[in-house]
Amino acid sequence: MAVRKKDGGPDWKLYESPSVCEQFEPVRQYLLKNCKKYVQAEPPTNKGLANLTGQLLQFQEDNFGINGNKRLLCKLPVKLFLDYSSGGSLCHILATVFKTKTEQGWRRFDFQSPSRMDRNVELFLNIEKSLKEGKFLTVPNVYLMPEIESKVMAKLKDILKKHNGSIAEDKESATHVVYPIPPPSQD
Repeated sequence: MAVRKKDGGPDWKLYESPSVCEQFEPVRQYLLKNCKKYVQAEPPTNKGLANLTGQLLQFQEDNFGINGNKRLLCKLPVKLFLDYSSGGSLCHILATVFKTKTEQGWRRFDFQSPSRMDRNVELFLNIEKSLKEGKFLTVPNVYLMPEIESKVMAKLKDILKKHNGSIAEDKESATHVVYPIPPPSQD
């Protein structure tokens, strides 16, 4: 049995399986009810939604993942793509995808063509914005302990800036707290 390369991309066999396609039914119903304007021309199928979700995951892995060429954006957490509940994060992701497709006049989705890279990155920016508005994605507010070395502190601040995070004034208002590296233990 061949072992699948662990690259962070989707497991295509999983997204093609009938049991997973079946889980897309609440998402499909949500889109048909709440996004008629964007999906009525081509009503989505469960299999089509599963395939599209896999393509989105693959695109973000190829372009924003650890092996991505430019890493223009941060990857969206995979858990957002696994919320099949009606009105859940996956519904908001796919609603944004279909809305963007309609508003931009796209005939089809093409995540492989380098010439469409800019518009696909713009699509992910729209998805991120929609998830933040729906409170599915929060911006990290990080408190950096004052004991952290200045060199490390500067690097952490750069990372936070790149990830659109903010620096908290105190621990209580922070979503994350970063402590200094502990001294080596005396064994």
